[in-house]
Amino acid sequence: MGKIKRLEQGNIGVMGAIAQEIAAMAPACDTVAFMTAAAIYAYVLTPLSFLLAMAVMYLEVNTLYHLSKRHASAGGYYGYVATAYGPSPAVLTGFLYIMYQVASTAAIPTYIGGVVLPGALKYFFNINIAGWLWIPLILIFIIIPIMLAILGIKIQMKYIKAAALFEISFLFVLSLIIILKAPDNTLNVFNPFAWPNYKSYFDPNGGPVSSVGLGMIFAITSFIGYGGSAPLGEEVKSHRSITKALVIGLLITGGVLTEVSYSLVVGWGVNHMAGFAHSAIPGILVATFYTGIAGGLMLSLVALNSAFSDSVAMQSNAARVYFAMARDHILPDFFSDIHKKFKTPYKSLLFIGASASIVALTTGFIMLHIEGVGFSRMFSVSAANPKLQKGLTETFAFLTTIALYGLIITHFLLNTSIMVLYKRLKEKHHGLLRKIIHPIEHYVMPGLATLIFMFVLYESVIPPLFPIFQASVVSILFICIIIIYIMYLKKYRKEILAKVSITVNLIGEEGCVSENSAAFSDNGHTHEHQINK
Repeated sequence: MGKIKRLEQGNIGVMGAIAQEIAAMAPACDTVAFMTAAAIYAYVLTPLSFLLAMAVMYLEVNTLYHLSKRHASAGGYYGYVATAYGPSPAVLTGFLYIMYQVASTAAIPTYIGGVVLPGALKYFFNINIAGWLWIPLILIFIIIPIMLAILGIKIQMKYIKAAALFEISFLFVLSLIIILKAPDNTLNVFNPFAWPNYKSYFDPNGGPVSSVGLGMIFAITSFIGYGGSAPLGEEVKSHRSITKALVIGLLITGGVLTEVSYSLVVGWGVNHMAGFAHSAIPGILVATFYTGIAGGLMLSLVALNSAFSDSVAMQSNAARVYFAMARDHILPDFFSDIHKKFKTPYKSLLFIGASASIVALTTGFIMLHIEGVGFSRMFSVSAANPKLQKGLTETFAFLTTIALYGLIITHFLLNTSIMVLYKRLKEKHHGLLRKIIHPIEHYVMPGLATLIFMFVLYESVIPPLFPIFQASVVSILFICIIIIYIMYLKKYRKEILAKVSITVNLIGEEGCVSENSAAFSDNGHTHEHQINK
């Protein structure tokens, strides 16, 4: 048996892992892109969509906190599910994780490069750029980050730490200034039944509750990078860095995003959100109105940098899952090759960058064609052309919905994993408090998060709205292909499935839990039973 391929351990501490979490969630991109998309459906209730999304993701903190104590490797979620369920669900999780990371990586540059940047240049400098420039801009936001990721995790971390921590601090202060100055502060933005004046806008979506659900498609996917530190499991100084990053990163980002969504709605005007929903750069306009040109320009620059750092983090994460799956021979060995000098899975990174670029460009061309902007016409219109901007906005919505499906089904598997794992452990609890907390942590909270995810998934299909419904169909077809591949492995390559995600688990290597045993003592309860896959 040859030497197991591994990524270099000890390069990342707690702050680096937290920065990776924040960078992968890209809060400034969420401010100028996801919040605008959510407002197309939720209007004045956009803060409620983000509050509920934050709540469900906070529930996910509990799930990943407990799973990260059982498994640490480059596989991330793929390894977590394997620890609880075994090989087949783990393979599905690995492909779904890559699906939503690639879709999100393709979606954000499309909107930032095709809608936000042209809008900001027109607003601040009265510059109209050509309609075809979204193509090279997308490639810049995808390919350059890939090069940075290949150069090594240390270089990547230096950039991400500085960028992510400045970004989250800037958004917190900016939103606070807007809230303090805004005349429309009201808690009714969290009440779906307080806005009869929006009835004509909510009714086509199925009513205010359905509108909140549709808004949650983009609110939840604004957290798409959550868990971004999990694939760094082999490169951190201690697996505990991942556990801390999962908790702290989401608590900070979730709170700031909810604050930002509230500030933008009350800053724009609660009775005028139809205009917000159909503006190319509403977040930047609000920032400029309350903090001057300097504030608006700064938000624009921070959003551009956010798209760049998000692309670095997302592609880096997806490539590490590819690496782990190739190491287990689920994917060709090609993807498990490590660069001799930089110690990174460079072939996986190049493949992820190429995939995201192809997905972004192909989807963009199709949506623009539907809107009547063919390839040749792109060379004769400006980037501010309404049909071109609508087509690229629909591209963003389509790819974001695909990312939503990957995220929700992955987290469904994670939530049920924690239930299965802790039932299998047959824990013995000591003390009344632990007996009460145990079912809440391991069954109630994951179950509640899953129900909310299912509600959002339902709203993505009913009523069938373009392009969200079409993206749902594509997502389901992709999942069916993955399931067929898993069935092939089960029938013809059983020896491969038997090795899924047991090649490397640093939890066992650090002496916390043995590879096959669940015996440990933690927080007042003892585990004495084998985990049998």
